[in-house]
Amino acid sequence: MLAVPFSCKSRLCLSCYRKRLFGWSIHLSKVLNPALLHFHVVFTMPGQLSELLFARRINPRFLNLLAARVYAKRQRATANVEEDFKPGILSTVHLAGNSLNFNPHVHAIATRDLLNLKTGELKEVNFIPYQTIRYDWQRAICRYLRRRRIISKDEYDFFLKKYAKGFHVYFQKIAGETSDVIFKTAQYIAFGLFHNSQIENVDHERKTLIFRFKSHVDPQSREKTFSSMTMPIHQFMARMLFFLPDRHEKSIRYYGIYVRPAKTAAHEQAEKLSLWAEGIKSSFDKPNPTACPLCQKNMRTYTIFARDALRFEKRLRSKYFLADGYFFLKSTRAPPQRQ
Repeated sequence: MLAVPFSCKSRLCLSCYRKRLFGWSIHLSKVLNPALLHFHVVFTMPGQLSELLFARRINPRFLNLLAARVYAKRQRATANVEEDFKPGILSTVHLAGNSLNFNPHVHAIATRDLLNLKTGELKEVNFIPYQTIRYDWQRAICRYLRRRRIISKDEYDFFLKKYAKGFHVYFQKIAGETSDVIFKTAQYIAFGLFHNSQIENVDHERKTLIFRFKSHVDPQSREKTFSSMTMPIHQFMARMLFFLPDRHEKSIRYYGIYVRPAKTAAHEQAEKLSLWAEGIKSSFDKPNPTACPLCQKNMRTYTIFARDALRFEKRLRSKYFLADGYFFLKSTRAPPQRQ
């Protein structure tokens, strides 16, 4: 048996994040329908409104469902079909901007066409009304906040008048369903505040660090411009902790034809184990962790929850000894030699 955890349980661990990202890319390849064209859509809001939500301590997670409804409703209106026709949408809310500022926005992978799950009929949508979706998105947010009395009538009118062209919604066609394309898309969708290479320097004496971030992308050439800022280490850690999702919070949401059907517990566990094994191989350059290093056959697997880990380890050590991460029976004085 090989003792390897599913993760270190720290939501700040970049190694476990890469393993999760790899597993998520595999999951995407299974979920996305390769017969349909997909867009990577980003729903944003102006900085002035973000500051208002931050000052009034409003959780922006409501943006997820709002964006899915806006997209699905507009696509149905464009295709002139009834509500049985649905797009497929996977989305998540990102709270942080590139400079670790409060900048809530929605990343989504959405199908261009609509599918009727009852009849199997596919309705192609050959035109995307980009400007209209911007208006729809703006009004959906403002109406939501107004109905819940988060903003006043004057503030409602202010945001509609000042941003007369609506709130920005960016569309990018996902060109192909290859593993590279899916992995890059997963990088945008899966939660991750930054990469460790963005920390350029840490001054332990002054207790400061230099953080590098993407400050601008040219809309024509797509050339990226980077900037750096120096901040106290405690402030950097505070920002990281602020943007972490709550424990057990579901970051990715599924809508339309991508709503996941109920699965048996055994099927879910088998799928999770497969993704974990692939993630370990990719992230840590290890052989298949479920294969015996001697005979290469699949080993017996156990799912151990944190609360039972110490008790289960003691039980294992009573019958086995640990060598190179593997448990071997104590009946053998030394680990068997690999052939």
